[in-house]
Amino acid sequence: MHQTFNERVTLSFADHVAEVALSRPDHLNGLDWAMIDGLLAAQQHLAELAGLRAVILRGDGDSFCAGLDMASIMGEAERLPTLLAPDATGVNPVQRLALGWREAGVPVVAALHGHVYGGGLQIALGADIRILHPGARLGLLEIDWGIIPDMAISVTGEWLRQDVLYELAISGRKVSGDEAYQLGLGTRLSETPLATARETAALIASRSPQAVAAARELFTRGPALDLRDRLALEAHLQRQLLASAEQREAVSARMERRAPRFD
Repeated sequence: MHQTFNERVTLSFADHVAEVALSRPDHLNGLDWAMIDGLLAAQQHLAELAGLRAVILRGDGDSFCAGLDMASIMGEAERLPTLLAPDATGVNPVQRLALGWREAGVPVVAALHGHVYGGGLQIALGADIRILHPGARLGLLEIDWGIIPDMAISVTGEWLRQDVLYELAISGRKVSGDEAYQLGLGTRLSETPLATARETAALIASRSPQAVAAARELFTRGPALDLRDRLALEAHLQRQLLASAEQREAVSARMERRAPRFD
């Protein structure tokens, strides 16, 4: 399956893995209105995709995303108020650009190379796993325009070092992929981030979907709970997995030294 949204975002789906590409390479995948609308449409489609087990998020061409294309955005300045208008859940469209990946309900792996600036970095922070090219350039450049990062970074960056995000937000300093990894902005370094992201997503997709979902719930919900509730959640999730059909298949495949088969 292959779809295009607003001629800016492509989505392909095969072997339980969806690949979403920002596709405006001649502008370093800068975010114009069509790109914003395309990303939101792709997120909605992912949430409705049966059989999905993992998502890859990438950028075509030389960069992941260089952030807002301010000239294009200001060309339709009358639309600006809509970006900050929250829906019934309290999330506005610009925040959903980062948070919306969570609605897919599966792990999201971002492959980051070239420029990963401003809104591009904030979108990447919405992924669960970030594979960084050592030579990528990352930065929160909103301060250059006299504004702050507002794509739900207070949520997506909650478990990152707050002094790091604060310093980047108020300085606009650009860092290499190497330094970004050292600062905790990336999960892994790779000279071939897209290939590594594809390998990671394929490996995830080969595992028990129920176990992956349980692990995702544990590590996203757990840190916000107190000790007693965190341990209770861990035990509850494990009880649901033990002796389930998928867990029995995982054990059988392991004992028989074959690949597991999950419906």
